[in-house]
Amino acid sequence: MPRPERELRAQLGELLRTHMRTLSGLLLLAVLAVLTAAGMRWMSDPVRFPLGVVEVKGEFRYLMKEQLQDAIVPYVNGGFFTVDVAAIRRAAEALPWVQEASVQRIWPETLRVQVVEQQPVAHWRGSGLLNDQGVAFFPEREASTVELPWLDGPPGQERNVLEHFRTVQATLARLGLDLQRMTQDERRAWQLQLANGVQLELGRSQPWQRLQRFVRVWPEVFAARQPQLKRVDMRYSNGFSVVWDGQAADTRMAQQDRTG
Repeated sequence: MPRPERELRAQLGELLRTHMRTLSGLLLLAVLAVLTAAGMRWMSDPVRFPLGVVEVKGEFRYLMKEQLQDAIVPYVNGGFFTVDVAAIRRAAEALPWVQEASVQRIWPETLRVQVVEQQPVAHWRGSGLLNDQGVAFFPEREASTVELPWLDGPPGQERNVLEHFRTVQATLARLGLDLQRMTQDERRAWQLQLANGVQLELGRSQPWQRLQRFVRVWPEVFAARQPQLKRVDMRYSNGFSVVWDGQAADTRMAQQDRTG
């Protein structure tokens, strides 16, 4: 047989073997795909792998467990492998008293819903609450939170107001005073109300320097007359005005006009 013909036959044989290997590989992939799909259908059958137990975990002080169960029940369907854990987590976290939720499958038939409840540290804008991260939430009903301080401020200023509240509270605590209410109005002016009912106006210009001035004069001017003290206005460049019980405003050390 001439050499060119032998080379041609060899090339054709190699090409045929290559195609056979390719076809074998494709056939194997097809078989694996079919087996995988069949396996997924078999595993997703809720009859073979049903959910037998739904556990709800967490420390509940304000959130009613029944309310949480009602929220997630519509999403607890399908089997162990097909239940939509993301939908269950979203349903739980949609509840105002839920700060965070996680959902975990536990073999062979358990679904565990772990909940972190909101921990309120202050009232916010009358109808809401702030958690310890300064995030506002608005429950349909407030539980036993009457003892919390009352904070107010422009939308978006929740964390800022809470941080300033903590600083001011610590400052006043050194005088034996308790801060009950703190407000930042739309003009960014600050007003405080102490637990003894005294109102303190700090305004918007250098409010924390004004607070320090109030702290400095407290022992000499106010400490002995707390029951008669009603209002202190620190919005002066070098002084303050005072309203005592049953008396007109008494301006101290304030010879210049009041500022903002």
